[in-house]
Amino acid sequence: MSEQLTGKVAIVTGGAGGIGSRIAKEFANQGARVVVASRGQEKLDKIVEEIKSAGGEALAIATDVTDPEQVNNMVSQTISHFGHVDIMVNNAGGAMFVKPPEEITPDEWNAAIALNLNSVFLCSTAVSKNMIERKSGKIINISSVAGMRLSPSFVHYGAAKAAVINLTKGLAVSWGPHNINVNCIAPGLTATEGVADWLPPKTQKDGSPVPPLQFPPDPAHVAQLAVFLASSASERISGELFPIRALGELA
Repeated sequence: MSEQLTGKVAIVTGGAGGIGSRIAKEFANQGARVVVASRGQEKLDKIVEEIKSAGGEALAIATDVTDPEQVNNMVSQTISHFGHVDIMVNNAGGAMFVKPPEEITPDEWNAAIALNLNSVFLCSTAVSKNMIERKSGKIINISSVAGMRLSPSFVHYGAAKAAVINLTKGLAVSWGPHNINVNCIAPGLTATEGVADWLPPKTQKDGSPVPPLQFPPDPAHVAQLAVFLASSASERISGELFPIRALGELA
């Protein structure tokens, strides 16, 4: 194992998904003790078993990150089990409803904002107390390229993810005096199993391979960036946005 995150304790929400599970596994591979959180206990248990089988240390805590009581319980269990929290990765989220804005109901709007924005605030403030006491912490928010550009197919998702970017900057300034780094990763279309049907071909018309920087990144690439932001290598970086997507996706 590498020593980039040795001895650190990390919470990864949305930890059963394509990007979240890869972040959790990579953190464990880098020496962190990882709490994997998501709504489904069965999927979490599978991820934790994979981490342990590879020699890592992990704990599964089923959590609805839109519920303040469950979020506080997640953090309390983490501190009870591991003693403290060094790293918070706010990865839980999803587009949920892909439809024109006039067809989005108020309940759907509220659900999307709760999952994609409110959860980031709830989890960040929940871990901030322990981080402020210890004068140390890394918070990594997962936004989306949809929060940086027009998102006509899911305006609710784009609005929430844009707000996550702004929230990141505000929290970074607020908690900077406590030595807490807050940064944001904005993945574009990422080559997870769930979006396999949306991925472009890997070969060009002439049969040659698409250059790597012009093809959507893998979850591993997002995880590697998260490791950097969670490590001491980024100790002077806070309040920043890091897009990770195929070249031309923002064009």
